[in-house]
Amino acid sequence: MDERKRQIVTRFDEAEDYDAAADIQRRCAAFLAERIVADLTETQPAHILEFGCGTGFLTEHLSRSFPNSAILATDLAPTMLARARSRLHGQKNIAFKVMDGERPDAMGPFDLIASSLCFQWFENRSKGLERLCRLLAPGGTLMIATLLEGSLKEWRSACQKTDTPCGVPSYPGAPTLQQEWPSGGRGKWHTANMQDPVPNARIFLRRLQQIGASLPGKGSTPAGVHALRRAMSCFDKEHTSVTYALGIGIFRKDMP
Repeated sequence: MDERKRQIVTRFDEAEDYDAAADIQRRCAAFLAERIVADLTETQPAHILEFGCGTGFLTEHLSRSFPNSAILATDLAPTMLARARSRLHGQKNIAFKVMDGERPDAMGPFDLIASSLCFQWFENRSKGLERLCRLLAPGGTLMIATLLEGSLKEWRSACQKTDTPCGVPSYPGAPTLQQEWPSGGRGKWHTANMQDPVPNARIFLRRLQQIGASLPGKGSTPAGVHALRRAMSCFDKEHTSVTYALGIGIFRKDMP
């Protein structure tokens, strides 16, 4: 595990207030679950792999929608995985494992691989997708939700206007992601926006910290206290919500 991955694990393991602050994560998991169920109405996946399960928002939906499926819920952060296990302790069709979704070591094949808001943390998206799609059964489906270019644009704007280092990671656009699907199947990205109401910049930044998502993008310069205050004041004057631009990626593996 490289240093950045260790930092990610530490941030999420220390996010004790995750469930209380993760409204957008909860909504995104529900949105993705609806798409998965609609997409798989004619087939019931026997084996499901979820990577980046966090505290189990999507896992809970998958277990409820596919009660006869064997679900392997995984996450790189052991404490987050323990919280998911505690939340879903009565669900007998779920197994849990500490695993890096970018370098999966699960035993396939899986009829469905799913994930909500984890893929944006991958260091090498195309290689990660290739490894994951190898674990799909022929005809199997991968469905993931991730953040796209345009996410948190309100905070970026406030930082730009006040000449403040932003720190928010750069997210790719859907056309870029579309070029990164592996061979051996067909993939497509769909887009949607979600608005997260925030009373002010202080609460917005606190929520990022509470959910473990405050790790700056690679190469970011930390903002000084005075610059940060200028950006927060600018945000408070112009915005009452932040945008999350979502990409829903769907890949179907070819039949032999």
